[in-house]
Amino acid sequence: MNMKRTIFSMLVFLSSFCTFIFFEFILPSYLPVNRENPKVQKIESFSLKAISNYYDSMALVNQQLYLSKEYINSLVDKNTNGISGFNKYKSSFSDDNNKAEESQYFNIGISIADTYVNIRSDANTDSDIIGKLYRDSAAIILDTMEDWYYIESGSVKGYIKSKYLKIGISDDELIEKYGIKKITVNADGLNVRKKPDPDSEVVTVIYEKESYPVIDLLDDWVKVDITDDKVMGYVKKEYVDILIDFNKAISKAEEEELKKIQEEERIKKETEIKYREEVNYTEDELKLLACLVHSEAGNQSYEGKLAVANVVLNRVKSSKYPNTIEKVIYQSGQFTVATNGSLAKQLELYDNYSSKSQLLSIKAAKAALSGENNIGDRLYFNEYKAAVRKGHDQKKNSVKIQDHLFW
Repeated sequence: MNMKRTIFSMLVFLSSFCTFIFFEFILPSYLPVNRENPKVQKIESFSLKAISNYYDSMALVNQQLYLSKEYINSLVDKNTNGISGFNKYKSSFSDDNNKAEESQYFNIGISIADTYVNIRSDANTDSDIIGKLYRDSAAIILDTMEDWYYIESGSVKGYIKSKYLKIGISDDELIEKYGIKKITVNADGLNVRKKPDPDSEVVTVIYEKESYPVIDLLDDWVKVDITDDKVMGYVKKEYVDILIDFNKAISKAEEEELKKIQEEERIKKETEIKYREEVNYTEDELKLLACLVHSEAGNQSYEGKLAVANVVLNRVKSSKYPNTIEKVIYQSGQFTVATNGSLAKQLELYDNYSSKSQLLSIKAAKAALSGENNIGDRLYFNEYKAAVRKGHDQKKNSVKIQDHLFW
């Protein structure tokens, strides 16, 4: 019995020893771990935070271009102990591979296209355009394919022609020429002072995690732009993290949304109410104009009604049209409501106008005659869909107000 117990103990010991040897010495040589693959180690430790000698330490924000650890892991090819595409393009960044590896930005390229380069879904010019990389914007090079780069920038991943991307740029040049400097506050509350002096006047206070553009960097101070408060001032460098960001690609969907926002802003600006000289008018002219407005825009907002009234007044002022409200409204071939009975019906009802919409039509006509104008000198309008079918929306001065297009 004692002999069996001794043999069993020896077997357990030998089994444990062999397991230790296998995991400590044998298994690592078959796995793509950092000890056996220094290039993987280099990339896994990589983050796109700037380390320029000029700016102390630069923090990383998640909006920046960077290679996340999750993405690096997805690139590891377990069959070859390598990273897809890494060996193919890394040597092209510098004649000195060691120097390239030391750069925090070794796989960052900058667009040198005249305006922008299209980002495509595949490495050919027949594939779909999924985004645009504008000049001086940055992209991470993920892979190469002949004369194409597979890149990531902003929310877009796709292919661009390699000739449009400048590579091998030093960290300092990237930061100075293409980087966008920002700060984020790392204190509960931070005074922004008028001058870089602790005794200077406090112009505002900013708070933890807020981010602002950098105007200038001094030894102990940072000049920042507090856009919301419309002030510029200085904060102590020790209470902020200095960040480097880059302009990035814009996806097709983002571009369409941006155009929509820009168009809305343009229309808002161009349809702001401005004032011009009042028009002398009679009660009959007010009645005719108000009824014309209600016939054409009875279901529109006040802004839409005001715009229609101003089309009439702009024509009165224009040498292309008659010089009275009555003659403009009844000019042949101009206002359909003047000949189809709609305007005549409103003229009959005018003395009994009492609904909110009817009273709003009178108000808009009076306001236009008093000099209130929200369409500038535009002379024409039409129902929006009909105007689009005729291509009027392509005119540079066209603006949409509710269901009408004015130009």
